[in-house]
Amino acid sequence: MPKAYWVTLYRSISDADKLAAYAKLSGPAVTPLGARYIARGTAVATFEAGLKERTVISEFDSVELAKAAHDSAGYQEAMRALDNGAVRDVRIVEGLEDQGAGLAGAKAFWVSAYRSISNPDAVAAYGKIAGPAIQGAGGRFLARGEAAAVFEAGIKQRTVVIAFDSVEAAVACHDGAAYQEALKVFNNAAERDFRIVEAL
Repeated sequence: MPKAYWVTLYRSISDADKLAAYAKLSGPAVTPLGARYIARGTAVATFEAGLKERTVISEFDSVELAKAAHDSAGYQEAMRALDNGAVRDVRIVEGLEDQGAGLAGAKAFWVSAYRSISNPDAVAAYGKIAGPAIQGAGGRFLARGEAAAVFEAGIKQRTVVIAFDSVEAAVACHDGAAYQEALKVFNNAAERDFRIVEAL
């Protein structure tokens, strides 16, 4: 059964005290359902429509467990503590069946949360070039597809999570010639909140 990734992209934080209260409750609420935090912090680099805001990625054994964690009484209590203290794009996306080395050695993640797609053909052409460019630079796709569930300001759009062995490798992949060729084909075919976040 494929893993699932719960991706939370903060768009803004209006009340740090409410966020702290939420954080105290949310971890203990979701870990009994198998949540494993793999990244939690401010994005170290952003591209396109990405925001240098707090980004959290949790791994679950299935989409069903991730949804159950979100709907649990404990997590809903954490949400009441947050009480509109932040605007967040929250998505659950199913992991890929074949992740290769997956999380082994991961020190950074690319997170690309599509907000809208204006040219699907260009996105498809981009994917054919970008995938090999990313893998050639050591990136390992953990998830790539439409979100299985969304919450708060989340959008049920394409969501991509890629593991890298370092922040430097993740940035170098983005800036490298092979990926830049893919971006030429992409040619602003979609609006994406694209962030690099350090692993825990």
